[in-house]
Amino acid sequence: MIVKGFDSTSPTENLIAGSIAAKRFPHAVLIEGDSAERRLMLAEKIAAALICGNADAVPCGECRHCAKALRRTHPDIIYREPDSGTASPVYKVDSIRDTVDDSYILPNEADIKIYILSDADKMNIQSQNAFLKTLEEPPAHSMFILLCSSKEGFLPTILSRVTLFSLGEEVRAQPGEDAINAANAVALSLLDPVEYGIVAAAGVFEKNQKLLLETLPVIEEIFAAALRIKFDAGEETAPESARVLAGKLSRKALLNLIESTERISLALGRNANLNLTIVRLCTCFRSAVKEQE
Repeated sequence: MIVKGFDSTSPTENLIAGSIAAKRFPHAVLIEGDSAERRLMLAEKIAAALICGNADAVPCGECRHCAKALRRTHPDIIYREPDSGTASPVYKVDSIRDTVDDSYILPNEADIKIYILSDADKMNIQSQNAFLKTLEEPPAHSMFILLCSSKEGFLPTILSRVTLFSLGEEVRAQPGEDAINAANAVALSLLDPVEYGIVAAAGVFEKNQKLLLETLPVIEEIFAAALRIKFDAGEETAPESARVLAGKLSRKALLNLIESTERISLALGRNANLNLTIVRLCTCFRSAVKEQE
């Protein structure tokens, strides 16, 4: 099984993708560290991969489960947040009990139900204790993804019942202006009717492997943002290049481009020849676009 959409430069995301590919992803995990946005994005990538209906590549981005996951409307991907109404929002014990009770009800459409709990460290001691038995022995059709800035707020009994994935040491620098400009140029060159366009755009990477390594994640995010736009997932902050690609390329082409970018990043990380990698990038990207013609 191919697992797509995960950051090949992140050891944690590589580990998660590997466990999904091996069909051994834990039923209860805790993701800590980095920003709340990245934690939620990672949880949603996990949920989409696990709930996808394609047996060969997940998330495929084309099945009805993927479409609903991208729109955040899938009935079997359930989001939970701390209860408001107090000066410091917390998960009340009744809310956790409701989640536990709901987890024993069979899924609506998919084979599993996935619960994503943001700011899970806002559970008080009573709420955590109410969660213990279910985290230790979840229903076969239910999975839990707990998100938090730090695991320090949890009881040892909770930590012993979840698999911990830490993003705390993986905060990466924002891409530089050169990488952003190169990524936009490569993305838009795919709409050029002749092959010279992408060859010219990729020319900036000659003798500059560092720039290519920095640019590839930006290119992949452009393709991913374009795909989310295709699913009407509300990308108000998407770069203009993503909007242009979304209007011109098919979902299949965008998926192929994402997959190609991941493979090129992995190969370059293994010290593949730079010039051959640039040629491969141009060839694979053009082939992905041509498939929809």
